Amino acid sequence: MKVLIESSAIIEYLKGNAKVKEIISNSEDFYVSTLTIFEVLLGRVEENKILDFLSAFNVIGLNKKDSIIASRIYKRLRDKGKLIGYFDILISAQAINRDLTLVSKDTDFLKVADEFNELKVALIT
Repeated sequence: MKVLIESSAIIEYLKGNAKVKEIISNSEDFYVSTLTIFEVLLGRVEENKILDFLSAFNVIGLNKKDSIIASRIYKRLRDKGKLIGYFDILISAQAINRDLTLVSKDTDFLKVADEFNELKVALIT
């Protein structure tokens, strides 16, 4: 399985969450979004420690197709009254576009998965 690790999962990993560690250990490949790096670095973290940890990940940025998919996600969620944050929409689009399983503790991603079968979510607790 190829996974995209979202900020809440990274925080859980750093706290020692065994489920996240297991998912990463058993993954064929793991990715992190530039958006997630931004989000994590906004927190009360040691920047060098986080950047060292993230250096093991494949980093993906936004591209045109991500933006198109994200706009479709936004419109559908808005029309259904299920709107979530922009970053979560963009990260969902990145996962869909690259056929990655999104690993997160954030249940907002389930709203996207409910509307877009292409989004695979591994929810951690």
